Amino acid sequence: MRKAYDTFLQSEVSAELAAQSGGLERYRYECAHCGEEVRIAAVGSISMIPHFRHRSGNNDVGCEDYLGQYSAISTEPHSRKSKNERAEFYFDKRSKMFYLGLSFSDDEIIAYEQLSTRFELRASAQEQPFDSLLINHKNFAPNAPTPIYIMRFSHNYFLSNTFNGIKRKYEVFRSFDTNAPIFFKIQGNDENYKAKLVRSTVLYTNVQYFVAFQSQYSIPYDSSLPNEIKVDETFQFQTMGRNFLGKNLIFKSKTAYMDSLVAAWGYQLEASETLTLLWPPAVQVEDVAVIESNNVFLYSSFALQAHGNINAHSEDIEKVSSSISRVSVKAQTKVCKNNVEIIIAKGEQHSIGFDDFQIAERYESVYNVSNDSKHYLFSRSGVTPVSKGQSISLFPGCVIRRYMFSYLDGCIYPRQHNELIGEQLLNDLISHYRRTEPFTADVFDLCDLSEIAFQYIEKCESYGLINSAAKQFIMEGRI
Repeated sequence: MRKAYDTFLQSEVSAELAAQSGGLERYRYECAHCGEEVRIAAVGSISMIPHFRHRSGNNDVGCEDYLGQYSAISTEPHSRKSKNERAEFYFDKRSKMFYLGLSFSDDEIIAYEQLSTRFELRASAQEQPFDSLLINHKNFAPNAPTPIYIMRFSHNYFLSNTFNGIKRKYEVFRSFDTNAPIFFKIQGNDENYKAKLVRSTVLYTNVQYFVAFQSQYSIPYDSSLPNEIKVDETFQFQTMGRNFLGKNLIFKSKTAYMDSLVAAWGYQLEASETLTLLWPPAVQVEDVAVIESNNVFLYSSFALQAHGNINAHSEDIEKVSSSISRVSVKAQTKVCKNNVEIIIAKGEQHSIGFDDFQIAERYESVYNVSNDSKHYLFSRSGVTPVSKGQSISLFPGCVIRRYMFSYLDGCIYPRQHNELIGEQLLNDLISHYRRTEPFTADVFDLCDLSEIAFQYIEKCESYGLINSAAKQFIMEGRI
């Protein structure tokens, strides 16, 4: 068949261009007709053109007839059937744990939800699952990976669901050599990063990798790494009952010695490609660059090939120079070539299937903390945690914020008092601010006095004293 669905680009691609892009990872391509896994065949052949072929055991002649000739190639993510989940394995630097990122389309979630289908995770095909999760809109958002942290060590993991029972094998930790490192590509530039498992056997220069070595606590492994490898960080951690040594490293150059070393680890080293979003500015939301424009300008060290390494039609790609292209963005635009990958979306990203979180507001003079929710007092002095059983007097300019599961769910403000005016304001000043000073009539010569102020000044003149606060308010015309 001449085209298939690329789960990385999330669009249909042609076989010839997919072969040029080097996407040979397992489970990457699906039949656009039946949803079964297919692979690229005849790559590099001089007698046959590259094409997609069903794997042994799921061949379907009808699919070959359906996709035998080129028809319109769709860039829409819903342009095919699918019988499989999208799964990637990650390392979380913050928790120092490995996890599975699992995603389904909205149509898949709806179908599985109606059948009460459960996702299952196994360490071997024969044993019972050690983790399972209902596939519904509560546990999964459409086309967004849900993290499932892995609590049991295994070289291979088998993913399946209770609807079709097909068990798909993913190799994570190398079984041929317990000292062989496992490479994960670091996502973003945060200190507490997430890194995605390199599923292919190809590594690239000038790319940040997290590398996990098994059982390496007692070995000073840095001393054996050549100068062509830059090590940014080394740390030890425990997870799944195993000891690991973790490293953040970059291959600075490709040499014969580096080729030999990487080959001993079960990989091959290649020079990296470059891809940069030049314009417009973008907001990074998880793995997505969100823009407010209909077009982007991309710098790339390779040619953008419609239906090959970018999920866009040829008319949406305009070459500006040898390395710069203008791309029209429709829905989500993805580029994937060797070591580089970018997802660009237009407009804001909204979560689907979640209820609005209501924030309750109330006004109190004194607030008694009566539950175990997290409470914090915000004032001009800063932020202070408030514990259960405390009574807090609220004054202007402060607020107590209440949090539940790290979400703001309530605000307690100081009770608003009616503003005092005229004789009430004067009596309040005299009652609560008792400082007096000698009375001088001259200071009021230029003041336009109210009747209440005039009567008060006559009394002060007879006593020879005046309240300092009242004097100030009268001079400002506030009484």
